[in-house]
Amino acid sequence: MKTGICSITFRQLSVSQIAELVRKAGLDAIEWGGDIHVPHGDLIAAKETKQITKDAGLTVSSYGSYFKVLDKNGNAEEFEPVLDTALELGTDTIRIWAGCQGSDTADATYRNKLAAQCRLIAEQAGEKNVRLAFEFHRNTMTETNESTIQFLKDACHPNLYTYWQPIYWRRSMDYRLQGLNALSKQILNLHVFHWLYDSEKQQCEKRPLTEGVDDWQQYLAVELPAGDHFALLEFVRDNDPNQFLTDAKTLTSWVEKFRG
Repeated sequence: MKTGICSITFRQLSVSQIAELVRKAGLDAIEWGGDIHVPHGDLIAAKETKQITKDAGLTVSSYGSYFKVLDKNGNAEEFEPVLDTALELGTDTIRIWAGCQGSDTADATYRNKLAAQCRLIAEQAGEKNVRLAFEFHRNTMTETNESTIQFLKDACHPNLYTYWQPIYWRRSMDYRLQGLNALSKQILNLHVFHWLYDSEKQQCEKRPLTEGVDDWQQYLAVELPAGDHFALLEFVRDNDPNQFLTDAKTLTSWVEKFRG
């Protein structure tokens, strides 16, 4: 397990500022986002970002593309610019979204079309030795333990994986760990945060990572397949760089414990 950050944590900062902050934090890598820092198809930005990352002594863990395989109307988005950008960044992993309809509302037509399109782009990426991994996120086909397990079966391609993060709106540790264990063989990376969710207001409060020590020591103890995996900090309290440095120190101490 290696450590890093998703650049979307600091959308307000430049690529250079983020790279310097991550270098200072002593983490290993950055997942660069496709919404602000490295847009789809902007190969110049991708090349510059790759060099800035390298100069900071870091690696590009992945491309957080925010690519939605199908839009809300069931139309396929163009994948080639996303793949080209990831290759220019020098990463072998692209994080994508399994559509933008929830698993409880999508009909069979949408689900089947999405699965077929996922297989198509997984094949395209695999030809370039790039892996695709779904965001574990609400309002997609990979939003719960059950829906993620089922959709990976439906799509059924060896080049389709998933990320994992705590399902913040379900506080049950048993449920979270059941999903993590069930999906562990297909998990590439983890999104790391500690949030408190107010179900009445449907709002999240970002908390210092150290407060989640009891939870995260259980998550990190789950064995993933051989190979590199990244525990990526995603969002921090008050979007504060100083809080990030503190959280990074916390994460590093946890990962070192399990490395040892």
